[in-house]
Amino acid sequence: MKDWFKLLFQHPNTMAYGTLLNYFSSFGQTFFISLFVPWWIEHAGVSNAEFGQIYGIISILSALMLPIPGRWIDRISLRSYSIAIYVGLAASTLWLAGADSPIKLFIGLFLVRMFGQGLMTHTSSTAIAKIFTENRGKALSLTSMGHPLAQLTLPLILAALLIHFSHPVSLMVLVIASAVILTPILLQLKADPPVSANEKNNAETSKNNKLLRQKTFWLLASNIFVIPFLATAIMLYQFAIAEAKGWDSSWVTFSFAFFAAFNGLSIFASGELIDRFGSTKLFAAYLLPAMIGFILLGISNNPLSFPIFYGLLGISAGTGTTVKTAIQADIYGTRQLGKVRSLLSTVMVLGTAAGPPLFGGLLDLGMPLHTILIGSAAMLLIVAYTGTRAVKTAESELI
Repeated sequence: MKDWFKLLFQHPNTMAYGTLLNYFSSFGQTFFISLFVPWWIEHAGVSNAEFGQIYGIISILSALMLPIPGRWIDRISLRSYSIAIYVGLAASTLWLAGADSPIKLFIGLFLVRMFGQGLMTHTSSTAIAKIFTENRGKALSLTSMGHPLAQLTLPLILAALLIHFSHPVSLMVLVIASAVILTPILLQLKADPPVSANEKNNAETSKNNKLLRQKTFWLLASNIFVIPFLATAIMLYQFAIAEAKGWDSSWVTFSFAFFAAFNGLSIFASGELIDRFGSTKLFAAYLLPAMIGFILLGISNNPLSFPIFYGLLGISAGTGTTVKTAIQADIYGTRQLGKVRSLLSTVMVLGTAAGPPLFGGLLDLGMPLHTILIGSAAMLLIVAYTGTRAVKTAESELI
């Protein structure tokens, strides 16, 4: 516990920086965007189906584009990069507030997804991993709490604003508030994070230049892909699962609360685990709770299996939030961490895009639900094994 307080009291500006970047990345997160969908459908002149198509396309495009600006965090000062990313998010959010046509909506959504969901989160995690060598896990877990904090508070704040203002004005008020809060923190940020002499990539980084040709990279990528791939599919079809199991729709809402709770708790707890045991030991192990959950949901029709499943999935998702960044820093070092994270973030986002259509397609083909769920557990087991292999071969391949 002493180390937690040390982080907060010795590095208040840095911890606030990482947490608030994650918090305000919500301007480009799905949960926040969904609050404006009815208004955009009415004022931009699109249907629900058209909005869904636009959103799917821009999510994939923004993910594919992420590695281009994402790698620049390794090449310019952290202060300049962070300010540029925030200005981009603020400007794109203001543009989106005035979106009154499908074209403007497409451009605005693409930019807020790129700068918000993509680059703000990328900047926070990469910067914190670069800045902290000691207590890196705790620093990542604390600053990652900006995400659940935003999910808890921003909808309530927006609801209060909408009592007095229109949707565009409310969005502008939130952008102005973010500028007032973030600007002094960004201006006080040190230009360049310290680099430890013990970092693996301090001697030479040329071997990291051809990441996409390395077997280790793709083994790591499969691990980072799998939870977003499966979790997004399950969440989208959770009511279909409940119907197949004979459960009431209200039970879905109750059960999902377990995911939110255990996700937040695991984000917090994972920092201590990473600093105590190391990210390499947790990289495969964090998938096991989700694997157990899929097996349980596949073989049981007991209603209690659903909240237990979501709790186990939340443990894997929350722990993975910090473990994934920590393992990248431990294997590749921090000099090119921006490049590595941006590429793997693209893999993660593509996982969220690929999961629902595959899951839905299997259901439409008539594949039994229990077969899909047990198959998902088998996928997690295989990926956990390949993740272990990736860690074991990383040093021989990269050093």
